[in-house]
Amino acid sequence: MRKIYLFAVIFALLAGVATYFFVNSLKHNSAVTGVKEADVLIAMVDIEPDTVVTPDMFQVLRLPVTSITYGTLVNAQEINGFMATETIRKGEQVLASKLTDLREDDGGLESNGEYRLSYHLGEGKYAYTITVGETNAVALFLRAGDYIHIYDAMAPEAVNPILKNIPVLHVGTYSDYKMTKSGVETTSYAMITLCVTEQQIETLLKTGENIRVALVPYEEGASLVTVPTEPATDEEGSTLANNPLKEPQTNFGMGEITTAPPTTAAAK
Repeated sequence: MRKIYLFAVIFALLAGVATYFFVNSLKHNSAVTGVKEADVLIAMVDIEPDTVVTPDMFQVLRLPVTSITYGTLVNAQEINGFMATETIRKGEQVLASKLTDLREDDGGLESNGEYRLSYHLGEGKYAYTITVGETNAVALFLRAGDYIHIYDAMAPEAVNPILKNIPVLHVGTYSDYKMTKSGVETTSYAMITLCVTEQQIETLLKTGENIRVALVPYEEGASLVTVPTEPATDEEGSTLANNPLKEPQTNFGMGEITTAPPTTAAAK
């Protein structure tokens, strides 16, 4: 009987040692060596479409590049204030394609397949459409992104614009916009949509059908729109003439991983 117990103990010890080496062997064989790691942005909560995101919704994790989805973002601060165009689930890697920058005047992205101009209007800005013909639309050369001066043809001093450097958001109708996105250029239109303030809307309403339009050089229109309220000064604090401060140029985030994940050979 004692021999039976002795053999049982010996077999148990041998089984334990074999199991130990077997587990270690599995760990060693399953380890992938030489794979680089990179930071990746992970959603900490479920984010529904049309939600404006904030940095506290995300966390940066370091993962092997082989497990990172192409186009994943890496910096939560750079997408602060962006809007989700698709559902982003908790624990999901955050893709640039699922977010849009609300700070762009004309958007540039569609939300769930539908363009939403209201998402891309800044505070105090409104989209306002006026009717134009070939003559007062600069022979239909106006395009989205241009800047225009607006005149009242019936005003006593018609040579002076009633509004200056007004951004053109779109030309034509929504159907024209969709056709343009599909590759068909808009060559004829009867309306243009402008980005204006409430006060500017009031001015346009008073002008009625007497509107005339002049195209402004792009650099002139863009620079005048972004002139800051505080003038530039020298080291002694004196105001510098004709030297307006310029807003810093950024790409507003989208710091994404631009290289496709590498492939690795199976562990030997």
